[in-house]
Amino acid sequence: MTVDPPPFSRRHLLALGAAAFGTAALAGRAWAQQGAKPDVVRIGYLTAPRAWVIGKHDGAFDAALGTRVEWVQFPAGGPALQLLAAGQIDFAIFGSTPIVAGISRNLPIQILGSPEIVATSERLVVRPEITEPKQLEGKRIAVAPSSTMAFALEAVIKVNNLDPAKIRRLPLNQPETIAAWRRGDIDGTYINGPFWAELIGSGARQLVVSKDLQPHGFFFWNSAIVRTEFAQRYPDTVVTWLRTVQAQVDRYKADPEGVSRILAQDFGAPFEAVRDTLAGLSYPTFAEQLGPDYWGRGGTGAVTPLLKALGDTADFLAQSGEIKRGGVPSAFAPHVNYELLNRAFPA
Repeated sequence: MTVDPPPFSRRHLLALGAAAFGTAALAGRAWAQQGAKPDVVRIGYLTAPRAWVIGKHDGAFDAALGTRVEWVQFPAGGPALQLLAAGQIDFAIFGSTPIVAGISRNLPIQILGSPEIVATSERLVVRPEITEPKQLEGKRIAVAPSSTMAFALEAVIKVNNLDPAKIRRLPLNQPETIAAWRRGDIDGTYINGPFWAELIGSGARQLVVSKDLQPHGFFFWNSAIVRTEFAQRYPDTVVTWLRTVQAQVDRYKADPEGVSRILAQDFGAPFEAVRDTLAGLSYPTFAEQLGPDYWGRGGTGAVTPLLKALGDTADFLAQSGEIKRGGVPSAFAPHVNYELLNRAFPA
């Protein structure tokens, strides 16, 4: 079953998050002892193809979880945070930048590893006459708000010493961006696949891919997220969900062409664009993620690469005014649920 997300303002988001946090803090320990199974599990997913969503196509999550599953689409990380805060979804996988924003606003969410590292799946595409980053000044660039792509666009501006005041950033979700491009309302966009394929097919030029920013210290990835309340009440379900996500990614790795064809049909997108989008992500296993190159296994006090990157992202968001400096946690490790990750993927 697929349902649409409700509209919420930032004020609603913060209020809902605070209320949910209070409830979870009071009752979490008792729920964890009950070992109950939920009547329904609500999984949020991007309006863009992702390898793990192959499990939606054939009911793999329903079978593994042993309960009814509802699938809820969202266009970007900001709306995903709203859905989580409102209790409309239990799990989701989306970008590191909005996750940092959510944690810094005290939303009751926990990180469950990062099954997708962005390389070429997100790209800055522009009108063909724009041939170098300096020409972005004076132009209108669309980008989904509160997304890894919004962070990447700001990184492009910083790395290339551009004047941010001379670049008009338009907060548009990706389907809206396509319409704006067709109308001639924008000069470019930092956008997810397979949407960039349509733009490039209509004459757009690829200027930057997110991997180009890694040598400058900017990393982007998608993390698995669970509502704190749900994790406290149904820890066994969280463990099963994590293992099921890994199983779907393994299916993709074993047959990338076949999975890409199925997802292209499901999403109504060209096969080549879906194939290239999925290939534009790297997929470390959860076991690998619990190693020193990603999250570590917790408890050592070490600041691992992705924990450090979360802190760097928070600094960037605070400098840009997206979040308040006082809301940034002193450490992000407590917001990673190492207990359930280690249960799901023991050493």
